[in-house]
Amino acid sequence: MDLVIMHSVAQYLSSQELDGLLSSFHRLLKDDGRLIVGDVVPPDVSALTDALALLRFAAANGFLIAAVFGLARTLLSPYWRLRSRLGLKRYSEPAMLAKFAAAGFSARRVPNIGHNPARMSFLARRS
Repeated sequence: MDLVIMHSVAQYLSSQELDGLLSSFHRLLKDDGRLIVGDVVPPDVSALTDALALLRFAAANGFLIAAVFGLARTLLSPYWRLRSRLGLKRYSEPAMLAKFAAAGFSARRVPNIGHNPARMSFLARRS
């Protein structure tokens, strides 16, 4: 493969599952292939920060009312209870860079490819 993009997934995986995926991506990518991992949640980013980022994005792009209703539905849904009970896996920038290195990648942080600038994205190449 020339390019693999994994967006807003790392937070739902265990550390070992993420390690396994990175190793698989390393095996699947061509020598000059690229891996983009986006929307990684840093340890200091809260659900409130995520919600506010969504609302700002929605207001700027004309879907604020739909976003407010969507957040309300999420608060009342099993997803919110499950997220509250299990939490999301969070990684610091150094921890993610170490994971990439352990899987055979050289990586660097880039601006987040998602709407939330508090989350992180990484561009990685096979080492």
